[in-house]
Amino acid sequence: MRRPLWTRSGATLPSGFAAFLALGASAAAWGAALPWLRVRYDLGTGGGEEVISAYNLGALVAILACGLLSRRLRPRPVLAGSLVALGGGLTAAALAPTWAFLLVGAVVGGVGFGGAVLVLNTGYAAGPRGVVMVNLVNAVFGVGAIAAPLLVAEWDLPAVLVAIACAAVVALPVVAGPVGAHTPTPPVDRATVVAIAPFAVIGFLYAGVETSAGAWVSTHLTWTGTDPDAAARMTALFWAGLAVGRVVISLVARSPEVIVPASFLLATAGLVTAVNPALAPIGYTLTGLGLAPIIPTALVWLARITPHAHLAGSALLTSSMLGNVIHPVLVGTVTTRDHPATIPLAITTYATLGVLAALWTSRHRRIPVALSTT
Repeated sequence: MRRPLWTRSGATLPSGFAAFLALGASAAAWGAALPWLRVRYDLGTGGGEEVISAYNLGALVAILACGLLSRRLRPRPVLAGSLVALGGGLTAAALAPTWAFLLVGAVVGGVGFGGAVLVLNTGYAAGPRGVVMVNLVNAVFGVGAIAAPLLVAEWDLPAVLVAIACAAVVALPVVAGPVGAHTPTPPVDRATVVAIAPFAVIGFLYAGVETSAGAWVSTHLTWTGTDPDAAARMTALFWAGLAVGRVVISLVARSPEVIVPASFLLATAGLVTAVNPALAPIGYTLTGLGLAPIIPTALVWLARITPHAHLAGSALLTSSMLGNVIHPVLVGTVTTRDHPATIPLAITTYATLGVLAALWTSRHRRIPVALSTT
């Protein structure tokens, strides 16, 4: 099988960075923009979270379709179509005259997001330096996620969405690079299902923390008296934690069985800290740092305990996307403006359950000793 182009040449790496920059920015922009959207579309003081679920619903559909049709779909056309859908959907949302039209654009953009995230992550992970590359490109994802709230604070949301769409177009040359050759998905047996199941739970709970925090940090800070523009800037601290954590973890990480539970624990501590309005920016930064290595490290963990790594990764990302659709709305149902602390407390529930799930998985899905040091 021919090696992926990026293992022979770095020519497409800049476009890969552009792709992950656009993906990160698109994921973070919606939450930071909720206060602006509520005013623009007259959604009331607590509405608007539907756009985040719509975006993640599109991503979930794309990842499910790519997983179920993996024997028939070719990675390169899927990646090209995904980047076009991302750019087109965001542009449509930017120009949306009504809230319903914006939701449709968000769904289309989410489809592009889901397809690109799946194909690019599995493509980079297949290389001989997969761990380094996956962490590196996801750190760039974090840079985009940091930039988006800052841009939302300075520009109107339509301008930010168009800028992200342009980055997706610039990223199109990456189609020639990391996706590699098409290989059929191996058959699924009972052992594979048993191995994957706890990681699907971890992905679902991880999404409950990351997506809900990204969606509700700005609102929480605003409800505690922070100026909306300042709240959007402070939201960037959460995404900064994610970006920095993914760089740092590649330097110190050794055992996935330790890293994943410890990461959930740090995220839990950060959310508890955020209950205090004066310490909320610090708390959300710690939450981002804790969350940073969970999904990349879980993908490595899966690759070491099952021969069906591609299918397992698809299941992990699918469960995460499902959580992205569900959790922001659930958090919205239990939060009130009169009690802003209900936001970090609700998200803390997911983080605490994540600690328990990761500890159970660490005990029952251990990496063979011969592989744990590789």
